[in-house]
Amino acid sequence: MRVLIIEDDSIVAMHIRETVQRHEHEVVGVVKSAESALSVAKESAVDIVISDINIEGETDGISCCKVLQESYDVSVILVSAYNDMATLQSASSLDFTGYLIKPFREDELLTLLDLINLREKRKEHHRRKKIDGVFSYCPRHQTFYKEDQVVELSQKEKSFLEALIRANGAIVSYQYLNDMIWDGEEVSDVARRQLVFRLKQKLPGFPLKLVKGVGYKLGKNT
Repeated sequence: MRVLIIEDDSIVAMHIRETVQRHEHEVVGVVKSAESALSVAKESAVDIVISDINIEGETDGISCCKVLQESYDVSVILVSAYNDMATLQSASSLDFTGYLIKPFREDELLTLLDLINLREKRKEHHRRKKIDGVFSYCPRHQTFYKEDQVVELSQKEKSFLEALIRANGAIVSYQYLNDMIWDGEEVSDVARRQLVFRLKQKLPGFPLKLVKGVGYKLGKNT
């Protein structure tokens, strides 16, 4: 899972980071303020936010997490040095998975991460867009599946397939693909054919149809 840490205490932040990485999750950023957190989330996919309630800047951790949750559907773990009723009431406005009181033990954090991991797996299964009986796609994580196995693709290959999926059966023109995948550069037919050839090697049986002289679409070639 991809984790964003919002913590202005460098020692606590380091402890969280090391714990998360040691258990094979990815840390996409360690920041001290809401502004920095929103900037990271805009550029990188985030599954979990671990945030102190009192952080640098005018926006506190609860308000920041609420924005992140509404915008990116992230899971939230809150961290605080306080467990008084006022703090808990403030936190209750947020749909968070867990609340850690400093100093917390490593196993407490790991239990919450494991819980979220199980929830994320169930959520991702429901997020997947079925392409046919064999293939599916999770748009949030840009992940393609053959049955339940992840298929490793390059960014150009992903962009090509995403364009076809969004078109929902309509033809995607060569020019649109050039603009989307190669940033409008002039691309030869050979380069496109090589990209499609690689995809067919990785996704045998994928319903990809060539419309000669026009572009590609989802559908079986006849």
